[in-house]
Amino acid sequence: MLATNSRLALKLVHRNSVRCVQCAIQQNFSTTQSLSELRKLSSVKIVDNSVIGKKALERGSKVKILQVYTKNEVARAGDKVLVSIEKERKKAYIVGCVQKPKVMQPRFDSNNAVLIDDTGAPIGTRIRVPLPSHLRGRSGDFTKILSIASKFV
Repeated sequence: MLATNSRLALKLVHRNSVRCVQCAIQQNFSTTQSLSELRKLSSVKIVDNSVIGKKALERGSKVKILQVYTKNEVARAGDKVLVSIEKERKKAYIVGCVQKPKVMQPRFDSNNAVLIDDTGAPIGTRIRVPLPSHLRGRSGDFTKILSIASKFV
């Protein structure tokens, strides 16, 4: 009798069907792949040695993307973004992404960014992580960032 009562206790009514609690718990678990794009409000890690970047790293505060300066509003390595760091708005370049890259491009463990000022010059003097070598083909303000990098992948 005890086993029958415990089976009845484990039943759960869900959308006009009877399912056990274990099945209801398994429904909350999703095996689909998460959306791995850098869009607005995505977190990034500042990888240069700028003062404001060091403060954010020490305090453990999150650096979020506020605006992506591309047509489809999805950022990849080499794209310019606006980030919120230490209650300030700064522009940055994405130099590494977790998302699935194009063919023959490296994949990173974290979303990395380098802070720049309004003229396009990097705020820091060194970059602490290796940069993807396909960024060397980029022209414009990106050459200043490549000049302070010491390692390429």
